[in-house]
Amino acid sequence: MRIALGADPDDRLNAVLVEYVEAVERGERPDRQRVLACFPEHARELAAFFATRDRLEEITAPLRAVAGPDPSRDTGPAPALDGAVATRPDVPPLGAELGSIGDFRLLREVGRGGMGVVYEAEQLSLRRRVALKVLPFVSALDPRHLQRFRNEAQAAAQLHHTHIVPVFAVGAERGVHYYAMQFIDGQSLSQLLSDLRAADADAKSSGAATPLAGASVSAERASRRRQYFRRVAGLVKQAAEALDYAHQVGVVHRDVKPANLMLDDAGRLWVTDFGLAQMRNDSGLTATGEVLGTARYMSPEQAAGQRGVVDHRTDIYSLGATLYELLTLAPVFDAEDGRALLYQVAYKEPRPPRAADRSVPVELETIVLKALAKSPDERYRTAQELAADLQRFLDDRPVLARRPSFRDRTAKWVRRHRALVAVAAGVFLFATVGLAISTALVAQAYQREREAKQHESQRAKEAEQERTQAEQNYQRTRRAVDMFVELSDEEQFNFLPLTGLRVRLLETAIAYYQELSDSRADPQVRASLEEIKARVARLHDELTALNEVTRLLLLEQPVVCADLGLSREAVARLAPALQRLWSYRQGPEVRDAQEARQQPQIAELAAAARKEVQETLTVAQYQRLRQIFLQIPGPHVFGRSVLDELGLVDPQRDQIRRIRSAALRDSLKLWSTAETRCESQKDFEEMWKRTNNNIAAQLNPAQLEKWKAMRGASAPAGVQFPLHNSTRTRTP
Repeated sequence: MRIALGADPDDRLNAVLVEYVEAVERGERPDRQRVLACFPEHARELAAFFATRDRLEEITAPLRAVAGPDPSRDTGPAPALDGAVATRPDVPPLGAELGSIGDFRLLREVGRGGMGVVYEAEQLSLRRRVALKVLPFVSALDPRHLQRFRNEAQAAAQLHHTHIVPVFAVGAERGVHYYAMQFIDGQSLSQLLSDLRAADADAKSSGAATPLAGASVSAERASRRRQYFRRVAGLVKQAAEALDYAHQVGVVHRDVKPANLMLDDAGRLWVTDFGLAQMRNDSGLTATGEVLGTARYMSPEQAAGQRGVVDHRTDIYSLGATLYELLTLAPVFDAEDGRALLYQVAYKEPRPPRAADRSVPVELETIVLKALAKSPDERYRTAQELAADLQRFLDDRPVLARRPSFRDRTAKWVRRHRALVAVAAGVFLFATVGLAISTALVAQAYQREREAKQHESQRAKEAEQERTQAEQNYQRTRRAVDMFVELSDEEQFNFLPLTGLRVRLLETAIAYYQELSDSRADPQVRASLEEIKARVARLHDELTALNEVTRLLLLEQPVVCADLGLSREAVARLAPALQRLWSYRQGPEVRDAQEARQQPQIAELAAAARKEVQETLTVAQYQRLRQIFLQIPGPHVFGRSVLDELGLVDPQRDQIRRIRSAALRDSLKLWSTAETRCESQKDFEEMWKRTNNNIAAQLNPAQLEKWKAMRGASAPAGVQFPLHNSTRTRTP
């Protein structure tokens, strides 16, 4: 035996017993001592079981078949159903005995089902025929099966109704549980439906209806007479009345189906098989989510495993499904897969009966659809209401049930497709909001357009005024920029320390000209812009060359030559080059500053003179000449090359730029207030010295030491620094 060792002890014992019984029924003879040795913890329970089993062996061989189905038996559908009180033509004659249980002598087996085997038997004490339902021995080993069997007997015993099979006795003998009930001579509605389907198939193959012998209901169905539908309505009415009685005493059948509805020879309908019944305040046999019943006939709430909402209305649905099948000979839902069938039952709407068979009366279709409503609240409130509506149909009176309106069908569809409806509602809401927003935007646009038309003339007038004002502003700006250019051409700016100011003025003019050119296509502005750009480029070159010229012209002073240690021969060799430089600095006699600045030879002259000086002077002498030049007062000595050599950072450069600008403003004031050239030169020299000292104060200690090294020793006494074109410092 292969039993899970980790299972619960009770479950493990139950598994051992079941496997032992199944082995015996297969014809095997398990070794009991080996079983006891394998499971010593259950030795006492197993020994008691074997003793009981030995006593059962005393029962006749046919009776031992009651212990469970024969393994060799065909596993297909049994000829009789759970109700098991129908007759079977292929059974032994009534005189043949199978054995006895208690007060009952078994005559023949009339049916098998999930909850037991039903025998036709004779109650010896009362000499009457009964139906004896016996629980298979294997099922008795499962506490839940045993409790459900007892529940069925107790539920049926509480019910005393003309259409419910009564229970006569309940008992157990030598471990075999049974109960006796009234024996019904007849057949189940399930067998009736099989006969009707066979008759329909024969009629279709032969082209005519062929009634079944001895079956008046089948004949009625074959001829499609209204009497058939009335007969069906009467049978279902009887079942509804029986179920209503059971509901009133607190019993819900939960397994209403054709197989559990018996039709006796007198045409009376009987409700049987309460094996899955639920009695009032009894919830111990059903777990949450457990699906009980026959899937094809169970209610949607049963199919969905909604234990809390399964009440008497589930029987109304199942009875409606039975009525549907009796009317159409087809089940409500026909999926073959179990899960698919449960899904159809829980969520799909049934096909109207008249869609399958146009001869079905409209009133019966309405009754069926109301009983088959997905929501329990939409069905008949009680089985008696269903029976009353069926009676109205039989009396040819209007039924109370009404076909679902379009609104009702829509509501049902919404409930079945809530996710889709939610998405559609979201889309609709989004579209509505979007439409509202677009409408508001259109309205705003229309309002703006109307206001624009109302004030169109006013805006045109204002636009004209703005154009006039813009033209005036443009002309004023153009005149101001032209003034910058004219100011840079003044003779006062033909002065070495102020050359940087000239460049700044022209660069400012370029920025304004560029802005004017971008804002307005004016050919004159564009031409002026290109001209000033060229002039600034020349000024940059001139500024570099003028610094070079100023440094070289220091060689005209004897004190500088003496400081450098130049011989007379060296001075004589340099004299022609220095004279050419001085001639350029002094300019033509016409004193036309504009023409003097336009001479293109300054860069070439400076380069040629620098070459002659470098060929004449030693490296040390040339370096000393640069040191003396760096001691000239004025911020022009702090050119880009000097600032780069000192390693100044951006904040220092910005501060030096501000010092230069302040010095240039002071220079303009000083230039305008000086009475004589000599006086102004002296004042300029003092001011530029202060400016250089302020710039030097921006240097850090390391930079300051480097600046002192770049300047070297102090310039010799008597050196005159050339600050203006007309000042020549050469001594004859």
